[in-house]
Amino acid sequence: MNRLVTTADVRRVVVVVLDGLRPDAITTYALPNVLRLARNGASTFHATTVAPSVTAVAMASLLTGAEPERHGLLSDRFHLPRPTGAIHPLPRELHRFGLPSSGFMAHVPWLMRPLAGRITAALGFGTARFRGAGALDVLATARRHLETQRTGLIFMHWPDADRAGHATGWMSAEYESAARTLDEALGRLVRVVDLSDTGTMVVALADHGGGGSARRHHNSDHPLDRTIPIIFAGGAVRPGTLGDGMRLIDVPPTVLAALGLPTPDSYGGVALMPRRERMVAESVTAGTRVAA
Repeated sequence: MNRLVTTADVRRVVVVVLDGLRPDAITTYALPNVLRLARNGASTFHATTVAPSVTAVAMASLLTGAEPERHGLLSDRFHLPRPTGAIHPLPRELHRFGLPSSGFMAHVPWLMRPLAGRITAALGFGTARFRGAGALDVLATARRHLETQRTGLIFMHWPDADRAGHATGWMSAEYESAARTLDEALGRLVRVVDLSDTGTMVVALADHGGGGSARRHHNSDHPLDRTIPIIFAGGAVRPGTLGDGMRLIDVPPTVLAALGLPTPDSYGGVALMPRRERMVAESVTAGTRVAA
């Protein structure tokens, strides 16, 4: 098991989903900011996403820690599913221990706004914003929270590469332009977030690849569809290459472990570091557990 955190004071985690960014696109286009983050952090370009390899399913697993068969979302249609067992969404787990969660995503059509609000409320986000067309807009919307929210979770979804892949094909000229936009946004993010700060950990990952079995799609077991990059960075992260076998489903328990919180039994992945027990203290008077 890879040990990511070498200090004991991670207070917030910033998770960025680079939707549809294939690992080989990072190297083919020599995306400087992604490569720099990977080099200065702990990373793999050989991780595996969930099946089916579609955004709705991957996002549900990333935000609940559960395998698709448990959380019940099994297609690319966003909805409130019927879980087959108890689930413990990541933002709700943080809220249990007094930590905030904020989510920032691109604009959704007005007919879908009520559903988007119900989904983010069910997950436990205290703040949820759906604004802008792509990564740069989403980052701009999140900037105030990045500057002022010093604890908990800040979650962003950047859709640019996925949209271009569906429109013109993965590795097309339009896809390359979108991938470079993601890279530019990542460069701006690290200028806002002080990566030398041991209190902040950044996680950048794709939810799926694309262009495997079909040039403009990603729902297959083809390695190009299911292989994703995952990068952990920040002052508390020891640089290096993550070992083989890492999965998207390992990210949620790793986020909890970094913040010193326990992993619920419903989580399907494995934390890449031991939990720091001193971050959780028993409240004798209240009879509940609180974040120290």
